[in-house]
Amino acid sequence: MVAAQTPPPPSPASQTLFDQPAANVLALMQGKAAAPDIFDPAFLTAVPPEQLASVIASLKTQFGEPQTLEAVRRMDVRSASIDIRFDKAVVTFTIGVLDGRLSGLFITGSRTQGDTIEQITADIAALPGRSGFVVQQLTPSGAQTIASHRPDERFAIASVFKLYVLAEIDRAVRAGERRWSDVLPLSQKSHPSGIAQNWPDTAPMTLQTLATLMVSVSDNSATDTLIAAIGQEKLAAIVRASGHSRPSDMIPLLSTQVVTGLKMPANAALRDRFLAADDAEQTRLVADAGDTLRLKNLDLAVYTGGPNQIDTIEWFASPADVARLLAMLERDSDPVTRAILKVNSGIPPVNAGRWAYLGYKGGSEPGIMGMSFLARTKQGDSYVITAFANNPAADIDQPGFIQLMTRLLDRLAAGDAPATRP
Repeated sequence: MVAAQTPPPPSPASQTLFDQPAANVLALMQGKAAAPDIFDPAFLTAVPPEQLASVIASLKTQFGEPQTLEAVRRMDVRSASIDIRFDKAVVTFTIGVLDGRLSGLFITGSRTQGDTIEQITADIAALPGRSGFVVQQLTPSGAQTIASHRPDERFAIASVFKLYVLAEIDRAVRAGERRWSDVLPLSQKSHPSGIAQNWPDTAPMTLQTLATLMVSVSDNSATDTLIAAIGQEKLAAIVRASGHSRPSDMIPLLSTQVVTGLKMPANAALRDRFLAADDAEQTRLVADAGDTLRLKNLDLAVYTGGPNQIDTIEWFASPADVARLLAMLERDSDPVTRAILKVNSGIPPVNAGRWAYLGYKGGSEPGIMGMSFLARTKQGDSYVITAFANNPAADIDQPGFIQLMTRLLDRLAAGDAPATRP
């Protein structure tokens, strides 16, 4: 492991190198500069001015108008970190500079001014559609609720369901039934998200690799391979063991291929039989469907026309259900499981860096957004945070939802949590 190095203080010459490009970013945000005048052409090929304008508009919607350039910090000979104060927050960007022009611009964090957990709770409650969340501090006497909104209501959770698959793998490893080094063939190709769908059929993969792909990039092919290898009996057992309030909502625990197939209009008759059946019959129907619900026969157009069957064919849990699952992982999990959870923090690096540990799994599809965290502060306090938004009528504003969760995590990391309650 290589220790992080503290960069030397910038020389006056290097600081000057970034001052004007940083000022140009502020001018762009304020509408006083045009992108072609300040960016390297290669950047504008990758990020056209129209796309850049859309990002700036989103920033203004979240944070108000840009006001001042607060700080410029040299990172290396070609990049710097800059802070721009907006009406409601200070936003951190990383900029790249090539021959005096901007060659890169990335949003890496934000600090909302005068924010409170009460205000964030109100903002989550005001989201279009239906939303719910819970924040709990994990103490020796149990989970203590910090803040919540509809914590016990049933939500479609999208890929957050993959935490249940991870929990069963974790249990099996700790029980000595499996090893992280066990090799499985990539046998269940699915559609993106993920990358493994492009890998060779039956490629040998370790259990740890499959689990890491499933959590860090929400890889559907890795997930379906794990579901097939584990089997429905053990997956049902982990759903029950986690304290899910309505385990039948997650039994059988459907693969990503099956969910997509059951959403298809061509499979409406099968879907109707599935929804009318009990857990055992649903499990049999899925097993008997064979190739009907496999990748080669799936129509991914079911995800292109807006929310589709999100109240019927999905994975379902309440915020409190997922909080119990995360608390179980905090209490019992193997070190490798904890390492897998922290590969992708889900929020900008600057904000994630305010935590000593931040494990994450999110999920989204049209009409659904979910983010769940297992977090430990630098003072040693542990939290679970899980939130969902469902809207059968429209897509979720994903950047806005991420910003809400980032604000919430910032307040908790700063020690602003109100008094807990059982």
